[in-house]
Amino acid sequence: MGGAFIAIADDATAASWNPAGLTQLKKPEISFALSYFRRRDDFTSSKHPESSGIQKSLSKDLNYFSIAYPFKLLERNMIFSLNYQRLFEFDRHIHTEIDEHSIAPSISILSKQKINFRQRGKLSALSPAYAIEITPNFSLGFTFNIWTDNLFWSNGWESDTTYSGATYRGGILNGKGTLTSIVECTDRDRYYSFSGFNMHIGFLWDINNFITIGGVVKTPFTGEMQHERVVTYKTKSPGTPFLRPKKRIDEDVELDMPLSYGLGLALRFSDKFTMSLDVFRTEWDHFRMEDGNGTHWNPVTGRLSHRSSTKETHQVRLGAEYLFIFTKMVIPLRCGLFYDPEPSDKNPDDFWGGSIGTGISIGDLVFDCAYQFRYGDDVGGGVRGISSTSVDVTQHLLLISFIYHF
Repeated sequence: MGGAFIAIADDATAASWNPAGLTQLKKPEISFALSYFRRRDDFTSSKHPESSGIQKSLSKDLNYFSIAYPFKLLERNMIFSLNYQRLFEFDRHIHTEIDEHSIAPSISILSKQKINFRQRGKLSALSPAYAIEITPNFSLGFTFNIWTDNLFWSNGWESDTTYSGATYRGGILNGKGTLTSIVECTDRDRYYSFSGFNMHIGFLWDINNFITIGGVVKTPFTGEMQHERVVTYKTKSPGTPFLRPKKRIDEDVELDMPLSYGLGLALRFSDKFTMSLDVFRTEWDHFRMEDGNGTHWNPVTGRLSHRSSTKETHQVRLGAEYLFIFTKMVIPLRCGLFYDPEPSDKNPDDFWGGSIGTGISIGDLVFDCAYQFRYGDDVGGGVRGISSTSVDVTQHLLLISFIYHF
């Protein structure tokens, strides 16, 4: 439904979207979701047209897992669930080339460089959740996100960047000239053992049979992690051996994650047809990293925090669902549109998208699938070492989920 789910929240993933919606689960259930993600970057550089081109990356993983158990206590409906959530993903691969050509009064210099960047990793949380039906029409819910890699998954990300280049002197027109130096650089950057704690706090209010309002707050927190970076340089000139200087960093760092919150509205026109609208805000201007020396950095721009300006983002999501109800099964048809900007230097980068999904519910078994398309034209996200770079991004996400009631 384009992610417009705050005021719907009628399955176990409510622990992430709006935990108050968990009270709508009337039977114990176990569920899981799998994802397949593909990204395409079309790079354009006005200064280095040779670096322009298309780069692709993909990933597939367990996206969500949950066990939920509703019960009644003190004449109120309650529910407890235990959830695994994969909330951030960092897979990306870029390979490009740069040519620098300068002409001095008496000689020309040509520098040719190849850059290969590969990043991978994820941040996941173990999330117990609890919801209570305060009145038949109003519920509260709480999700407790425990960010750790001491269980069955790793929490962090790493990137490997390799640079290889050669410099020539004296070439004219298309000639390279005489080789003067060779440079190779390997940069291995690893952030691991990410840990922290935050909460999702939500409410769900059925004003009447037609209108439902939901809200959620995702609290800010500081994540602690280890940082290890090893940069190795190899330089060589003709007739001389390789020189191999190395730089290493081992430090404890802290990552301040921002506050986010949203409101949702659902309109039920009939038992078969529902529409929903979400507005969600994230305070990215409070997103920063503190390194082992106490210096504060902006993770979005890679610059010092006091020299960077990252603004908050506002997501708008609109979705619709129509149910085909038969004697022994229900088949939904869902679709949605959304505006989902990403933080960037100064103003956010605009991303738009749409989704469509369906499934089938037979007895105690529910199967759902969804496809989402997301794109951003002329956004930031340039390549390190290449100036004046923009990129057109397209993303494809396929999700399938299974729910079993017992």
